[in-house]
Amino acid sequence: MNGPETTLTGETLSTLTLTLLLAIGLFFFLRASGKDRKESHLYFSSRPLEEVGSALRSHLQSRGYRLHSIDSDGTATFTGQAQASGGLAVFLTGLAGVGLACLALVVNTLEPQWGGWPWLLVLISPLAGRYYWQRNQRPEQLHFKLQENGPGSQLWVEGHRDELDILAATLGLQEQDPVRGDG
Repeated sequence: MNGPETTLTGETLSTLTLTLLLAIGLFFFLRASGKDRKESHLYFSSRPLEEVGSALRSHLQSRGYRLHSIDSDGTATFTGQAQASGGLAVFLTGLAGVGLACLALVVNTLEPQWGGWPWLLVLISPLAGRYYWQRNQRPEQLHFKLQENGPGSQLWVEGHRDELDILAATLGLQEQDPVRGDG
């Protein structure tokens, strides 16, 4: 044999395997950061229909949503612009940087003759933040149907999970089980 012989010991092989599994996990975590998370919820409020409707409209307008349409069945659609979080974009960039640095360290340990080339992987970490930013700057729609429910109101909402959480907290809505009808 003319060149240096490389043998993989048990420790080296397990380190490489774990690093590759972590890299795959990091990739899918970063990919999931750009997913649209739409959900449907049924809420109940003890307040009258008109009061909930007025509070709902004020809340949505303050968040930059505008009434787009109202269907024949009474479902209102509001449109707005989803905003990406700058802090989360920076966090994802840093997370990708650390993950790629770990991968570079393992590759550099396994193949020292490659020199510093594996460390160039860290330079692609800003792509993670850019991916998140581009995927989360998009038009957003929220669908609502408000109905009387005895002395209170019932509100069916479909939209992004984070928007629904903010809406429920701001308006003091209680989530209702659509099957059992309880709050």
